[in-house]
Amino acid sequence: MSNHGFLRWSAAAVCLMLAGCGIPRPSDSLLLLAPENLPEPVCVAPAAGQSLTGVWYVVRKQADVAGEVQTLLTLTADGKMRQQIRVKQGRNIRSELRETGCWEAPQGKLVLRISRSNGEMVDYRDPMYTLTYLIERNDARRVVFREDKPGSKPITGQRVQDSFRLM
Repeated sequence: MSNHGFLRWSAAAVCLMLAGCGIPRPSDSLLLLAPENLPEPVCVAPAAGQSLTGVWYVVRKQADVAGEVQTLLTLTADGKMRQQIRVKQGRNIRSELRETGCWEAPQGKLVLRISRSNGEMVDYRDPMYTLTYLIERNDARRVVFREDKPGSKPITGQRVQDSFRLM
């Protein structure tokens, strides 16, 4: 997760907590909710036999984050994705984010398009809800990818069973 992605994630978590407390969401909030008339996006199934389909578990350290960032990314054969991201410090879960949307894998890339964040539909047309990664390696057990921007570091995901859950 990039600093931009983590900042977006952190801001979204704070906004959702504030919304849950009955405090009005600030007009300059980083969580861009969808306009009322925006339809739910339709996901397109990737090419048959896409090797990225499955459940991937990523654990990594990130600068300026106390603890580890855990991600459980589920990419389904119908083009839908689910992503659970949490910051865990020791036994404590510091924060958590659950996102859903669509995914695609054009020519050596993985593109995630987020349409819901913690259950709320977001304005998925905004570029901040599209994450693009370059695939460096992908086999039956591991995937190595990096953000599609200069200076990004490799991220390694391990394939896990469909029943795997973050603890």
